[in-house]
Amino acid sequence: MKINDNYLVQVLNKILAYNVTPILVGGCVRDQFLNIDVKDYDIEVYGLDTLEELEKILEEFGSVNLVGKSFGIVKLSTLTMDYDFSFPRLENKIADGHTGFDVTIDGKLDFKEAAKRRDFTINAIGYDYKNKKFLDPFNGIDDIKKKLLKHIDDETFCEDPLRVYRAVQFSARFEFSIDEKTFELCQKIVNTEEFLHLSKERIYEEYKNFFLKSSKPSVGLRLLNSLQIENILEKDIKYIDEIALKNFIKEDKLILIFSILEGVFYKISNDKKLMKKIKSLQNFNVPKIFEDKVAKNDSYIEVLMKKLNMINNMPTPLYTGKDLIKMGYKPSEKFKTILDTLYKMQLNGEIC
Repeated sequence: MKINDNYLVQVLNKILAYNVTPILVGGCVRDQFLNIDVKDYDIEVYGLDTLEELEKILEEFGSVNLVGKSFGIVKLSTLTMDYDFSFPRLENKIADGHTGFDVTIDGKLDFKEAAKRRDFTINAIGYDYKNKKFLDPFNGIDDIKKKLLKHIDDETFCEDPLRVYRAVQFSARFEFSIDEKTFELCQKIVNTEEFLHLSKERIYEEYKNFFLKSSKPSVGLRLLNSLQIENILEKDIKYIDEIALKNFIKEDKLILIFSILEGVFYKISNDKKLMKKIKSLQNFNVPKIFEDKVAKNDSYIEVLMKKLNMINNMPTPLYTGKDLIKMGYKPSEKFKTILDTLYKMQLNGEIC
């Protein structure tokens, strides 16, 4: 495995000097097989007895934080990068919710046993830095070649209902088909109470990942439809694919996509800033000055983008509630209607 991070190589070599085995895990290993640039590294450390031993080894390389002590995670922060070092661990479901796990960290655990807690085979591949070899106990490399998303273990997969959305995200990002048994388990999870009560924040992060990292979100959107989580129209799915291929900044891309999936956004996010722009884009009555600029042959996405650019650069209203009071009006519910009318007149160039 090629590690394009000389600083990390120094850290790993230092760890080796303590007769400990560092194993790179998760996305950084998976993405090598997908020819995707690696930006984050996660390392599991085998052979130590305590987190404090790991903390002591890492201290000379940067700031060390036991941010995830209960999960056996030590974060090493440098001027340019953060690295997550962790102990192998077991997780046993004891209550509902993503915090409802009893976690046992064990530096002597077998890699296969530790990897069993992961969601999909493609995320359970390790790279043994000491022995310079890949560890693939669940045939994830073969599944990558097949472009197949497959769960690891029936019981552990169902313990976290967010894995349904992760299946959607990974299918979209990598354009993988989903294993038949994995799809059936996702359907089973969708019908549980725990799935219905997933936090908005966790769901929204999965949506963001596949909208911002996928060139073909349609794969995930159709999977949402197949699982009967959403009922998204095919024409809207095609528009979203078109947006994904364009070089928009991240926030604008999300605003454009969620202006099409407005109903979805309100179910999964409380982001007021984004919500305001989505509402503006949906409800924006195009003023004459804008209508004159839109050619008849402009695509729907181009029209949306022009609207968004205009919203992003909207001029400050000339009149506020204070101005109406100065004019002799008494505060009332009609203020909003009056101010909206004045602002539309301003946009149309009728007042200045």
